[in-house]
Amino acid sequence: MLTLTGITLKSGRKTWLKDVSFTAKARRITGVVGPRGSGKTELTRIIMGLIEPDSGTITLEGHELGFGDRQNFGYLPSERGGYPNMKVLEQIVFFARLHGMTMGAAERNAVTLLSRLDLSDRAYAPLSHLSGTEVARVDIAAILAADPDVVVLDEPFDGLDAASSEKVFELLRDHADSGVPIVFTSDSWELTQAAADDIIVLSHGTIAGEGTLAELRADHRSYRADFADEASATAAEAHLAASPGVAAAARTGDSVAFEASDVDAAGAAVTGLSGLRGFTTVEPSLAELFKEKV
Repeated sequence: MLTLTGITLKSGRKTWLKDVSFTAKARRITGVVGPRGSGKTELTRIIMGLIEPDSGTITLEGHELGFGDRQNFGYLPSERGGYPNMKVLEQIVFFARLHGMTMGAAERNAVTLLSRLDLSDRAYAPLSHLSGTEVARVDIAAILAADPDVVVLDEPFDGLDAASSEKVFELLRDHADSGVPIVFTSDSWELTQAAADDIIVLSHGTIAGEGTLAELRADHRSYRADFADEASATAAEAHLAASPGVAAAARTGDSVAFEASDVDAAGAAVTGLSGLRGFTTVEPSLAELFKEKV
């Protein structure tokens, strides 16, 4: 369990992070999502000890992290590295060995990871001979080959196509299931919604929301009523907007989308409306939940 408490980072008049607190649990993938400039990269660097925050603490299993405690953390920075002329397999083994892994274990892990990422046929090719999405997959393999105790990834899906992203999802899930907390950042709402167990929404350096997707949706009850024609929907829009327990209503064609305090209030609001053909609960996407807040 990796816990951040009261993390604040300032530079001159700029506040990058303000009182950021959350826990990345073992066996869980925590996604930190937000627009560019929201403080995500600074947050990963603080977790890795590359930046000292102005205030706040980071603990792993209750022990405050100090110098040397991150030796077996796996870290993918936003600025990708690598050695263009080194062969792919050698490169993954090299990075695993830097974490203290034996040669035999490093080679076994590297071969397994390359197979799972569909890169076995590229094992002895120089990194410079690979495509962009292949290099992005090698970056992930190099991070996981040492079996890190904590994984911190800054925009790990940059450069990956849909198929590669799915394979990376699977690897991260397996690594989390081994008992490791995984933290990744992304500016993609869709990828975060798909990959993360727990979600931290970061906006202008502060947490705008946190929890599982179901928990974040719980406070946003959205519904849709379908009508026989646009005239019925137009009349219903005005009625719903004035109904008790309804927060908003907007018509699109012969349907009206609206928010209500709960399903009973929504049902009462649509009961008896002329031309009503159907009524359903709508689960908003992560982007829809926070588009007004970030």
